[in-house]
Amino acid sequence: MGIFDEVSEFFGKIKRDGLTQIEKVQEVESLVRECARDMAMSRDEIYVESLQKNTNVMVRQGEDKIKKFTSQGKMYISLPETIYDDIEHMNDFEQYHHVMDIMDLVLSAPEFREQNEDGDLNIMEAEVIESASKHHEDVTGIPLEIEHLVERDEFDQVSGMKDEKIIFEPKKYTAVKADGEEEEDEDDEAAKSCESSSPGDGSGDGDPTAISMQEINDEVAQEESELRELQVNQDFKSEYTSQSITDTEQKVVDDIKKSTFYRGRYGDGHEILDNKTIAKLMKNVQDITKALKGYDGKTKRLAPSKRLSSKDICNDISDKIYIGRDYVNGKFIDQNIVVDCSGSMGGQPIEDAVKLCFIFNKLAQEGLLEGCIILTESNENRHMEMPVHDDIIKSIGGTGGGEGLTKTLEQYKDKIRGKNVIVMTDGDLVEEPIPDKFWEKGRMTCIGMYVNEDVKAEDLPSYDKGMTRWFPKTIIRNSFDEAVQKLIQLGLRASKK
Repeated sequence: MGIFDEVSEFFGKIKRDGLTQIEKVQEVESLVRECARDMAMSRDEIYVESLQKNTNVMVRQGEDKIKKFTSQGKMYISLPETIYDDIEHMNDFEQYHHVMDIMDLVLSAPEFREQNEDGDLNIMEAEVIESASKHHEDVTGIPLEIEHLVERDEFDQVSGMKDEKIIFEPKKYTAVKADGEEEEDEDDEAAKSCESSSPGDGSGDGDPTAISMQEINDEVAQEESELRELQVNQDFKSEYTSQSITDTEQKVVDDIKKSTFYRGRYGDGHEILDNKTIAKLMKNVQDITKALKGYDGKTKRLAPSKRLSSKDICNDISDKIYIGRDYVNGKFIDQNIVVDCSGSMGGQPIEDAVKLCFIFNKLAQEGLLEGCIILTESNENRHMEMPVHDDIIKSIGGTGGGEGLTKTLEQYKDKIRGKNVIVMTDGDLVEEPIPDKFWEKGRMTCIGMYVNEDVKAEDLPSYDKGMTRWFPKTIIRNSFDEAVQKLIQLGLRASKK
């Protein structure tokens, strides 16, 4: 059941029979928390929007409908415990992504409640999905994958559902009152009740428990702060002071020094990547590492850790009272970076391009990906298979002439055929245009990316026309950190295919 029918060959099936309603609620709550944490870690834009609305999620017994409504100034999402019946025979991987699809859909949807039998309003579930999908695409630039289940008439209007494979069971909804008045019904009573319940208390009276998005976001922020401090204070120094360059690597540096691409050609000490900059970039490396390693699966351990399982301590049924982490369902990717080193990329744009090269090269050094870096301008280009020594990345950053992009792509098309490609450029191609369907014919997943911290936010859309002409997907930002987070959302989500 559910949205997707594919069965992963990498994971075994699971089956848990005979669970009580309370246990089903706890299972669904656990998956909701896990998905919310991953959304917080990836800075999901829909999730950030839900934080601004003070959103809470509750899983309710005896329900078979999904609702979204406002009560006492807070947004509530009510999920039925029967979701567990849909995922009961799925493996861990499928369960996680099924619940993630539900979260994406409901967080994007407008407010709605169950329609009373004698009510007049009749909002089809297809219309809820249509509205959610449009809103999700407006905010993130990515349509919801479930939109294909919506059926349209000859006027391109929503007319119903194509089949029965959909997570919404009810056929009727009522919108929240337009005048903002609160409806005193069982949903509002449940919202009040869940505020006074303790998380995971499993009370037998059917009262739900609120899962606060803000509390989850605060937990993630605290953990990331601790990881950042640990990375900068410990790992960074030992990692960079112990590196030595081989004769072969030095020859590559010497070769770059003779080219347009050498940053230091205007004088030594002009490299982009000084130690202070690298320390900041390690935060971006951590963010992408999380996306590649997969979601954070919690396991119980004997070895001491910062987190304790209060349930196991109280029940005294196991010595495994510590909660640890295992990264599961990650992936290994082949990521190639093409850098336009033309004159128009001089200054901040080329500096941000070199920063991105450093990040992906660092991930390659850690064994999380492989690929190449291609530097291009009118009269020359350079191709380097990652990982390379940090000094090689530090030496690049020079610009001049035209872009030579099409000529370079043609030269190395066999190297990047069927793989992921990021092209760092401003889209100002003054030489040969990139041929139509170049990326499609080469079965390449390409993202055109331009970052320039010196450009005002309101001026960035002017770059969109040129970029979308050449690339199927684009990322245009004036903040390097925001561009990296958007890149994670577009192409680096942790999922196996």
